[in-house]
Amino acid sequence: MLNLSVIRRLIGVALFVASGVAAAHPHVWIRFSARVQMQGTSVISIAQTWRFSEGFPVQLVGIDTLPDNGPLDAKQTAIFREQAFSSLAGAQYFSHLFVDGEAQRLGDPAGFRVSVDHGKLVYTFTLALKKPVDVSAHKVSLGIWDDSFFVDYEPDGANAVTIEGHAVSSCTVKPFQDRAHPIFNGIVVPQATAISC
Repeated sequence: MLNLSVIRRLIGVALFVASGVAAAHPHVWIRFSARVQMQGTSVISIAQTWRFSEGFPVQLVGIDTLPDNGPLDAKQTAIFREQAFSSLAGAQYFSHLFVDGEAQRLGDPAGFRVSVDHGKLVYTFTLALKKPVDVSAHKVSLGIWDDSFFVDYEPDGANAVTIEGHAVSSCTVKPFQDRAHPIFNGIVVPQATAISC
């Protein structure tokens, strides 16, 4: 089991975001992967994994021990959801889906789970689209970033965004620098992924 000092180094993104503190550099670092769930040429949901860095304080009331590795139990998961995840709804869970340049609203997260992997906290969850989007008829891109740059999202490897489900074989994902949506007052250009069929 992890002791309280280690727990304090694990993450509570919402606590930082809610503080409204502006800074010149990130204070939370996350490596993400996203699985674009498709049916034919339509995107229906985005399944995500966030792997947090170590070494920064967190204060989560009601949790005194976490496993060294493996999933948290239902009670601990509920505490994380309430205190360090649900408040991210207003920021769309930092998930930006653009269709023909227009930002899309995503549905509520489903399947939220928390685990510890070699001392690092990991969130997994799925965001359904309000309505499926046919990428063969529209220009579609996905980006995961914090506009304030307080939280730094980096792709977890070269193939951080993939296609899953029942997509037609012509569907692809391609990373690009999204110069149309700079963040941190225009200083930082985030990476996004074009989805096409």
